[in-house]
This record gives sequence, structure tokens and C-alpha cells, in this order.
Amino acid sequence: MQTAESSVSNSLDHLFRHHAGQMVSVLCRMFGLTNLEIVEDAVQEAMVVALKRWPYSGMPENQRAWLTQVAKNKVIDRLRFSAREFSADELAETLVSGIEPNRETFAGELGEDELRMIFACCDPANTPDSQVALTLKTVGGFSVSEIARAFLSGEEAVAKMLARAKKRLARSGTRFEIPGPDDLEPRLDAALKVLYLMFNEGYTASSGDDLVRKDLCFEAIRLCGLLASHPVTGQPKVHALLSLFLFQAARLSTRSDHSGDLLLLSEQDRDQWDTAMLARAAAELKRSAVGDLLSDYHLEAEIAAHHSLAPDLESTNWERILSCYDILQSRRFSIVAELNRIVVVERLKGPVDAMKELDGLEATHPSDGLNLFHITKAHLLAAIGETERSRDHFAKAIETTTNQPIRRFLEKRLGSLHNERRETA
Repeated sequence: MQTAESSVSNSLDHLFRHHAGQMVSVLCRMFGLTNLEIVEDAVQEAMVVALKRWPYSGMPENQRAWLTQVAKNKVIDRLRFSAREFSADELAETLVSGIEPNRETFAGELGEDELRMIFACCDPANTPDSQVALTLKTVGGFSVSEIARAFLSGEEAVAKMLARAKKRLARSGTRFEIPGPDDLEPRLDAALKVLYLMFNEGYTASSGDDLVRKDLCFEAIRLCGLLASHPVTGQPKVHALLSLFLFQAARLSTRSDHSGDLLLLSEQDRDQWDTAMLARAAAELKRSAVGDLLSDYHLEAEIAAHHSLAPDLESTNWERILSCYDILQSRRFSIVAELNRIVVVERLKGPVDAMKELDGLEATHPSDGLNLFHITKAHLLAAIGETERSRDHFAKAIETTTNQPIRRFLEKRLGSLHNERRETA
């Protein structure tokens, strides 16, 4: 039986993931980006207050507004104490202004605040990696450990990068606004990369007991939808990215079975894919097909469309998918994309040709530390009958896998190879 404390804790986990970025954005509009660190601390403190009070007083009707008001008061207390930035009159005016004088207005402004916050975090004063990390932290509600996994980096290095990024942002004098035409492109590209990483972490969680984290996927979709619908940022590449997200999200519920175990694309029930979401994805892809610009997101969205709209695996246009990967790799080489491309090569030409391409990749881009490399190599080695070497690579993949459903899947594959050896011995 769930206790009041555990119920509140679960609700707060959900609220923090969904609304921490919104609260930080609203409060940064009020108090300025120079006080970002104080604002983040205040949002965390508001969560602690709720964790202590709500089990006894009950959860308020509008939990986000309650938390934002508490966080706002915490910021004011800190600023009063440190006498920074605000005069006494300014603090008094902010204090009585109220966090939610009109709920409809508050809701309407919320998306605009989040977009401003995203673009503020993507200030060119910071390095591209710092921009992405800072946005994931402040808007996406990512922890330092989650960002470290996304960057394939250590937590200490990420923590230092975030600290430096916040200091640079505070010194840069960045305005809390949607950038003008001269500043938009580099910041928009960084913002889209943030959403891409956020969705990826949700689509296949890097660790934990769940294969997917739907909250992250749908938060990335929501934020990308804000960008797509805004008159300044609604560019074709934004619609393409939104299309990619929607095609992928349409089959989230079929990527695992009732026990939470991984189901491959060939094992998924296509009748259970979300047809409304697929229709929306197709519409966004059509909206993206204007102008002369072909972005990486257009190509990835087309790949996802071929997978998602084919009636079955055999009817999938594998030739066109391979062509899309070839174009992608000629524009911006990625080891992960190349491994995905090699899987398509296997589908079209067989495992021997795919293995040759994987050997070529390994010779030019050593990938021993990459989990997906070991999974791909183990699969291809098994397909060409090199069972012993396949087992070795499945074992290496298992060692570096922290997502439990994927780990169980790999252990089953490894176990089946052991059984094959016993049967042929």
C-alpha cells in the first residue's frame, strides 16, 4: 500500500521532470539571468518544502503555481539577504505582483518563457557543448549524471562545464528574448540538438529499469512543438525534427512487452502503433518540405517515415533508407549512424558484406568503448556462424549496459548462443 509520503514523492518526481524548466524560465524572466543559480536552488528548495508539507496538508489544486510561488519567495529572500541586483522597491513590487494573477495569461506566457530560456542558454558566449548541457539542465530538468551519459563523459567534467557556463552566461549580458535574425541560426541549431538528445535519452534510456522514458520523449515533442509553431523559429528543419520525434514516439508502447522486455522492430505489433501520431508526423514532414535546405533532421525523419509507414518489415524501402544514411554520412560522419547504416546493409546484401563494412569502420574509427558497436558486431558474427567471437562481443556489451531491459535482451541472446554450442557439441 502506498503511503502519503511515497505518493507525494512520486508526484514531485513527475512535477520536477515536467515543470522544473518552466519554473526556472518564469523566474529568470522575473529576476534576470544573472540570478540563474539562485533561481535553480530556489526551485529545488521549493520541492523540498512540498515534500515536507504535502503529505500532511494535502497537495494543492495547482501544484506548479504553488511551487513557483514558494520558489519565487525563496529567490526574494536570497536577494534580500545578499542585496544583489534589486533595490528594496523593486523587490517589494515583485513580491506583491503574484505568480499567477491570471491563470490564462500565465499559461499563455509559459511557452514563450521556455523558448526565451532555451535561447538564452544557447548563448554563443559558451561553447556548443556547454550550451547543450546548460539547456538540458535548466530547461530539460536533466541531472548531472544524465547529461554525462548523453555526452559520454564523466560527471565531474560535466559539473565543471555547467558551472563555467552559468558564470559566462551571467557575465555575457544575454537578454531574455527570442533572438533576432542575426543571432537566430546558431542558437536555433543548439536548441534543436538539445531536443534531439532529450528525445534520444527518452527513446532508449541510458540506465534504469525501464527501456523508455516517455516523459522525456513527450517533453522534447512539446518543446519542439513550441518552436515549430512560433513565427520566428518555425523553420523547415524544426518541422523535420518534430516529424522525426512523432514517427518514433508513435511506436513507443510496442517497443517492450508486458514484462518490460525489449521487442525488436520485427517483433512489434504494427496494429498497435499510434495512427493519429503517425498522421501528425506525416503532416509535419510535409510542412518541412519547403525551400532548398536539406537538414540532417529531414533525412532522419525520412528514415523514420519509411520504417513507420511500411505495412511490414519486408515492404520497407531499405534501398531508400540506405541512400538516406549515405547522404547523412557524407555530410557529417557519425559512428552511431554508421552502425545503423551497416544494419541496413545486412538487410540488403547479407551479413558477410555488412561484416566487411564493420571491419572497415573499426579500422578507421576504433569503437571498442561503444556499446552499440559490440551489439552490432556480436549480431553479425552470429549471423555468419562465428559463434565464439559473437559470445565475446555480447559479453562486452553486457558489461557496459546499464539499461536493464537491454541487458536482459543481450543476456538472452548470449544464453541462446551457449545453448547452440551445447546442442552441436
